[in-house]
Amino acid sequence: MVGRKTLLCLLVASIFLMPISAVEDKAINMKENVITNEGSNIPAVPISAHCENDEHEITDGEGDTLFSYVDILWASFYENPDEPQYLYVAMKIANLRNMLGTLYTVHWYCNNVHYDVAFRNGVLIPPMIFKGWMCGYYEGREPVETWNRSYNTGSFDMETGVITWKVLKSCIGNPQPGDVITQSLAFTAQRISKIGLIPLGNLFRSFCDATNPDESEDYVIQY
Repeated sequence: MVGRKTLLCLLVASIFLMPISAVEDKAINMKENVITNEGSNIPAVPISAHCENDEHEITDGEGDTLFSYVDILWASFYENPDEPQYLYVAMKIANLRNMLGTLYTVHWYCNNVHYDVAFRNGVLIPPMIFKGWMCGYYEGREPVETWNRSYNTGSFDMETGVITWKVLKSCIGNPQPGDVITQSLAFTAQRISKIGLIPLGNLFRSFCDATNPDESEDYVIQY
């Protein structure tokens, strides 16, 4: 006889294997391999060859989470000397897919302030489709969002498996050359509802992936 836990696992797996296309919405076309933020005045962010070949500040082993589309491989910071006012943040996922309810974030500290960037791909239950690009800082435990859609942009590239945020430095504390990004970490999750993960013990712990900030490398602002 199939146990209750097995049935629960099968039910949950069937929900999470449902692609976004199962929910009708004209704003998303599953034939597109790249999702970018709408309303920006700047073009989509291409993946930098420097970033792909660089020694990444954050690395993580493959296969340590249930879903490969939230399995972190690496994350990096980089800059473009032709656009010194921007900081790029990139995250590589093992099998990046356009799945409803997923969350991808990178956190770091600079000058003793906690910052982050994030991409939130809708809500699974109840189904809500939106593409939320975010950045900001924390006052204590409270996040303060500073994303500027007119100047910041993001790219969710399923061909390369890389998510990239191009963020105006003034939105993240205006770091200066020589300032150091420390204690960086990447976090991803397949979220179930608007409030997050359903707390049912070990079953749902494998729905997310996270790196250890103590194992990350520092990044020094160049421009």
